[in-house]
Amino acid sequence: MMVRVALRNVMRHRLRTAFTVAALAIAVALLADMLMLSNGMEKTFYRVLSSVGYEVRVCPWGTLPFSTDAAIAESSRVVRALDDEPHVERWLRVLGTTLYSDSTSLFAMGIDGSEQSLYTVTGGVDLNAAPADDRANVVLNENAAEALGVDVGDEIELRTGVTSDRTAFVVVGIIALAFDLPQQRTIVMPMDVVYHLRPEMRDAASFVLVKLKTPASPSNSFAPLDDQRAVAASLAAEFPELSVYSLDQLMEALQGQLAYFKQFALVLSTISVFITFLLIAVVLTIGVGERRGEIAALRSMGFRRASIRGMVLAESAILLAMGAVAGSILGWILAGRLDRILTQSPSLPAGYRFFIPEPREIAIAVVITAVAGAIAALLPAVFAARIDIPRTLHEEVV
Repeated sequence: MMVRVALRNVMRHRLRTAFTVAALAIAVALLADMLMLSNGMEKTFYRVLSSVGYEVRVCPWGTLPFSTDAAIAESSRVVRALDDEPHVERWLRVLGTTLYSDSTSLFAMGIDGSEQSLYTVTGGVDLNAAPADDRANVVLNENAAEALGVDVGDEIELRTGVTSDRTAFVVVGIIALAFDLPQQRTIVMPMDVVYHLRPEMRDAASFVLVKLKTPASPSNSFAPLDDQRAVAASLAAEFPELSVYSLDQLMEALQGQLAYFKQFALVLSTISVFITFLLIAVVLTIGVGERRGEIAALRSMGFRRASIRGMVLAESAILLAMGAVAGSILGWILAGRLDRILTQSPSLPAGYRFFIPEPREIAIAVVITAVAGAIAALLPAVFAARIDIPRTLHEEVV
């Protein structure tokens, strides 16, 4: 019965209820979107790192892959150590530099390894599968192929600078890289070719990727975490001048890059919860104050204090339920819109996501908001249950 009374009380002031539900919806949507922002970037980083297919990364000291121009000076020492490591299945050396085709600049990656899963071939063949001739083979991403106006089988000429000599190459494949920037023009070639073009960088590597042996199970694409950490620790001990990361350690290192966004999300999340608390507390306190006579009459008719408290708490639950439904829809829509706006930045890799709409974040936001609203409703509920019946009825009559 008290639920019906609570629903009647909520609908008695329709305009007030509409504004309250709208404010609660905004608070729920803000909280949900901040949770999506905080978790979405982590999920994106992990998805990109996992798609590359390597569990261990060896980088110059204090850096992450391609975060700076620093390079491992004697990378051959690292690969020799990897050849002696029993848990290692294969490795891939990567060296990044800049090359030019006429006036078009290209981000060039030299790779060295028996097999690679750094990129996928979408047209043509990979470097190792193409027949060799006097010209070296290269593969391009879609942006580079479009900028140069070439396709599989065409010849391109590259140089290291404006006045340097040109070298002819054959495009044997078109590729896609998960970490490419939207407008980035990427070309991949054998490491020896990069060393030939840039002899000052001989034996250098931007980083070394390591694929470990995995259990004989189709469900396991990565080696056990203990094996990842053991290999990373062994390499770190052998090469203290380098930074070595297992997959989970790399994610921990990336947390530092996400600290600003997490703090931003935490501040706005706290504000949304505080707004919910104040809103429910103020609206219910006003409502109880307006109905003091009615509540006193109910008490005089034999309604217990617990029933009165339940009525006020039910009003809070009704408001929160309506706000949660509206806020869930609003948060889902806003997450998609905000993600499209933010991911248009040319400095972000293609496929990077800030907001990943998921029911889990929506549910967490609804639960947190419900808890804050329930706590805020306790004081008005207690106040309503403790109304002085004789005094209140006398004031209402007079």
